[in-house]
Amino acid sequence: MKKIILSLAIFGFAFGSQAQSDKKVTAGLSYQFGLNFTKPGTKNIAKDGAGVQNSIGLNLLFKGNGSIGFATGVEFDFESLKYSMTQPTIYRFNDTQFLNYDETSTTDTKFYELDARKYKNVYVTIPTMMSFETNPIGDFVYYGKFGLRTSVLLKSSSNDEGKIFPGNIVTETTGTSQDNTAMKNKWGNDVWGFRSSLGLTVGAQWNFTGNTRVFGEIGYYYGITPVHNPSKNVDNMSLYTTDYLNPTTDSDYFRPKSNLSQLCLKVGILF
Repeated sequence: MKKIILSLAIFGFAFGSQAQSDKKVTAGLSYQFGLNFTKPGTKNIAKDGAGVQNSIGLNLLFKGNGSIGFATGVEFDFESLKYSMTQPTIYRFNDTQFLNYDETSTTDTKFYELDARKYKNVYVTIPTMMSFETNPIGDFVYYGKFGLRTSVLLKSSSNDEGKIFPGNIVTETTGTSQDNTAMKNKWGNDVWGFRSSLGLTVGAQWNFTGNTRVFGEIGYYYGITPVHNPSKNVDNMSLYTTDYLNPTTDSDYFRPKSNLSQLCLKVGILF
């Protein structure tokens, strides 16, 4: 995290200093806090409150003719999502690794009944948004933005609540309560590796000295891609539903399925 912040700050100051000679381009740093709202698309899971987003980034604004511009940059999103299971859900695992349908059990394999899961995901995001500004009103400029935030998943893990079973014995009476923390999700197997959201924001810039401005904006983003891998291939699925028995058919395996919307507050500085 510290290395990311330092790199963005150095690049932002360097780009911003260079950009001042060209009034068509401004650069800056931002922090965004958001609330993540999921809408499950399968009866196997239920939403468990709102997740959160903490995002840091480098923002670039290219001004066109008149009040129209183009906003982009690069942002790093640190996010969480929460679900609860609506029926008995089992997975096999070794240490912090999930075993998928096509992976053979070993003597180290354990079984776990999942009650609730909190995903912790890290994305790199490229916003591509049209910007519309008012003329200056005193020291303030008001604006709106409309466009996309497109993300690539960098890392995904989960903290699970439920019960662990000894060996291959999976019955209602043998489970022991245990949290499985920092479980590693293989890239794209569960949480999908790519995400795109359509958003609308409104905000204001305050020119408090020279060419330096601070800004704040609030935005709503609607996910137009699913949160989880939509493939129906069971080979790389790890969760299955069962009445305390090993699955007997491929159809017992499933992935969580949901769409995501976000309400975000962003603040930052432009050089």
